[in-house]
Parts: sequence; C-alpha cells; structure tokens
Amino acid sequence: MGKHLLLVGLLLLTFTMSVAAQEEEDTAPIHKNEYGAGITLAMSGLGLGGFYRISLVNYYYLGISGDFYILRDDREFTYYDYYGPIQINDVNQLFIIPVNIELKRRLFANDIENDFRPFVSALAGFTFGMNFPKKNAIITNPDLYDIPNGNEYRFAFSFGIGAGVDISTRDYLYFSIRPQYRYIFFPSSIAGEKNHSNFEIRLEIGKIR
Repeated sequence: MGKHLLLVGLLLLTFTMSVAAQEEEDTAPIHKNEYGAGITLAMSGLGLGGFYRISLVNYYYLGISGDFYILRDDREFTYYDYYGPIQINDVNQLFIIPVNIELKRRLFANDIENDFRPFVSALAGFTFGMNFPKKNAIITNPDLYDIPNGNEYRFAFSFGIGAGVDISTRDYLYFSIRPQYRYIFFPSSIAGEKNHSNFEIRLEIGKIR
C-alpha cells in the first residue's frame, strides 16, 4: 500500500511540476520579431508606411521603417461658398519619405501582462522631400509667399523619440499607439521652410512571429 501511495505521490508531483512549467511558459513575456503597417497623424498632414523589427536581448528591438507623408501648408484652409469648397493658400504640395532605423525597448516586461506592453523608442535616418508648387493657387497675402519657379527636391537627416504601448488583440496580433516627436531639418528651404519637424501620433497594426 505504501508503495502505491508513493507512486501516486510521485505521479501527482510530476504532473503538478509539468503544469507549473507550462503555465510559466505560457505567461513568459512576449519577445519576438514584429512587422506590420502604420498610420501617422502629424500636425500638418498624414503618413502611411510599414515596419519590421528584430527582437534582441533584454527586450530590445532593432528595426527599419518607411513612410510616405502628405503635408499641408501651414496657412492653407478651406473656404466654402454657394458653389462648394475652395482651397485657399494651397501653394505648396509637399511630400516627404522618411526611412529610419528604429530602436525600441519594452518596459516592465516582468511586471505587466503580455497584452499591455509599454515601451520607449528612438529612430534616426534620412528623409527625401518633394514639393510641387501650384502656380494658380488662391493666396490671401502674396507677400507671405515666395513661390518657387519649379519643383523642389531635398534630402535631410531626421531623428525622433517616442513612448507608447502595444495592446495584444490575439496571440499574434497587436495594436500600438505611440506619441512621438520627429525632427526634420533640410539644409535648404523646401515649401518655404527648412524646419519640418512635427509632433505625431503613430498608430500601428502588427504581427508577432
């Protein structure tokens, strides 16, 4: 009888240890490669793009991202009359394409559940800017504008910092929101300015693999 109890006890202990190990494995902090698409809401425009990040040690990620931005002129606005909307001061049609290397660090990985993952991030890279000025734009004050004679193309270095949170919707999908500041300063003026830095809200839908 004693041998049977010992055997049952060993089996129960083995089963309990197996379940505990499984639970520990299931609740281990998520740290895998990420990729997906993002939309950026800037103070003067909108950007669409994608990203890919590789998981490193200590809950760091290293990745690359690219976006395509459409930016409005700071003085541009829409006027509505009897015949419909009219764009005013839409002199500049500025598009920028930033390509950046990103470094991301997950915070409190062992203290917060996997479905809510705060992080900080930094990015650096280069930006290509294109401006296609409109010659027939309606301008309220011509003295404020120095309209270029032709299209403008510029390169600039850029960098940014941000902080946000990843929220898991499934085991392999997540949604992310990240307020960030992106610094972009062109060596020569484009669309009437050198400084095109922006405060942004970055939204991402990503997949973990």
